[in-house]
Amino acid sequence: MTTNLLYGKDLRGDIKNALSLCAMVVTDDNVARLYPELTQNAFVIPAGENNKNQQTLFDILTEMNKRGLKRTDKIAALGGGVVGDIVGLAASLYMRGIAWVNIPTTLLAMVDSSIGGKTAIDFSGVKNLIGAFYPPERVITSYRFLETLLEKDWLCGYGEVIKTCLLTAKSYSLLIDNLDNIIKRDRDAVYALIEKCIEIKQAVVKADPKEKGLRKILNVGHTVGHALEAADGYKSSHGEYVLKGIMTECAMCKDIMDEDFYNQIISVCGRFVTPPRTSVKTVKQRAFHDKKNYGDMITVMLPVAAGEVLHVRIAQDDFTERYDKAIKELKKV
Repeated sequence: MTTNLLYGKDLRGDIKNALSLCAMVVTDDNVARLYPELTQNAFVIPAGENNKNQQTLFDILTEMNKRGLKRTDKIAALGGGVVGDIVGLAASLYMRGIAWVNIPTTLLAMVDSSIGGKTAIDFSGVKNLIGAFYPPERVITSYRFLETLLEKDWLCGYGEVIKTCLLTAKSYSLLIDNLDNIIKRDRDAVYALIEKCIEIKQAVVKADPKEKGLRKILNVGHTVGHALEAADGYKSSHGEYVLKGIMTECAMCKDIMDEDFYNQIISVCGRFVTPPRTSVKTVKQRAFHDKKNYGDMITVMLPVAAGEVLHVRIAQDDFTERYDKAIKELKKV
């Protein structure tokens, strides 16, 4: 399935038209409160990662059946990454698959989760354990939604923006040159980075739609990040944990990174988050169940230089030693 992607500053007309063609719209209670004109007849789910579970999934499926959706109907996701992930999975399951439209309303969803067709719920304490590759028919990204983001949502989005900008030398340079303006939320700087991140992710997904090889580079910071997120009960935003994951994984593998690049990454991440405090036992236990692993090794995707990412496999004992050393190193910084 090929996704039609539309993005721009204010696409209210396109969004209203797309929603009118869908038999059902799913949103969360935050978006419903902020945008009642778009969510009048929507099915509203509770906001937050803790609700990205089997109960919410089956609530959506039950409502789809109750409303009499047919295989030829479409369903729309209007919200952040949680809404998009769970609605996409529901669409893949209902009648063995119906079309869906994704309208991201958060910075994180705009630059990352709305692109590529990864759909999932968290299960048994593991993030995104149950899911499917099921791309939406269309993604409509309107920067207008950024006007109502909370502080935590900006921070969450910055985590994925920074991660994506590590993947090419050109985007990394754009990030570093505009970091102060991005922190100040200068619109032109933010819009330029959003479009660069969309461009990068589109290219990676097109080359590797089902994460058999190249697409794994999009998991920079996510092995430790996901482990911290689950261990912490999703108290902070996903992007914050990604940034903590990036700085920790880099500190763990400092010996194989370009020194100047390493110092710069730690400095950039340190402008948004502090180092993690979670014990190595807890992190290792959860990191071992990460989907990227195979055998008895733990896998991290490590940016060793601007635009260069290595697939690094770490033995469990070595992981313990490196994590403890990294935390001490980061505390000094």
